[in-house]
Amino acid sequence: MPRVPVTLRALALTMFLVPAIYSPARAQGGYTPPKRLELTPFGSYQWGGSFDTQGLANIVAGQISEQGSFSWGAILSFLAAGNSAVELYYLRQDTDVDFKPNGGQSRTVGAGFANNYVQLGVRQGLPKTEGLAPFITASMGINVLDATNSESSTRFAWSLGGGAKWMAANQKVGLRMDIRWMVTPVPSGDYGTWCDYWGCYTTQGTDWLHQGSAGLGLIFAF
Repeated sequence: MPRVPVTLRALALTMFLVPAIYSPARAQGGYTPPKRLELTPFGSYQWGGSFDTQGLANIVAGQISEQGSFSWGAILSFLAAGNSAVELYYLRQDTDVDFKPNGGQSRTVGAGFANNYVQLGVRQGLPKTEGLAPFITASMGINVLDATNSESSTRFAWSLGGGAKWMAANQKVGLRMDIRWMVTPVPSGDYGTWCDYWGCYTTQGTDWLHQGSAGLGLIFAF
């Protein structure tokens, strides 16, 4: 039987011993491999939001004012280098609304209106402070406006925010606090005209739905 060269035998022995020695040392040193994925279900309080509806063909012309209420959702975070992450999140708010039709009296419509935010964005971490990891966020996507007895209206939307994370020692679970400013542009129903050398054009104005959100979520890291 041919003899295995000394070099190969030494290499095989090294490949066997190094993981065996390194792994216990890593465990004794308290090293925890970084996670690459986080799922964060959350609950929050959402406030603000009023806009004119005459620019929406599927809602009676007037003004809607949303009342503050509980909202819920989930965030899926894909962790990247540099303490940053790409995030996909969904938030739903069911709320009572006050509605003032054009030429009519304002009245509380009650339940039956909802915001559904679906957003893709980024999270950038900041230096840790006393165990907390602060961060800032930015996102864009859509807000689906649902009203009782009316078809939904899907509008472009974006958000800016910030917050902080706290993770347990095993890096598998933690808490996340978020504050967001959320903006949805909607058509105002006002029109303007302008002309140039090529002809005259009509443009529609824009109204803005502004909302704030403050929430707390439970992080599950994988």
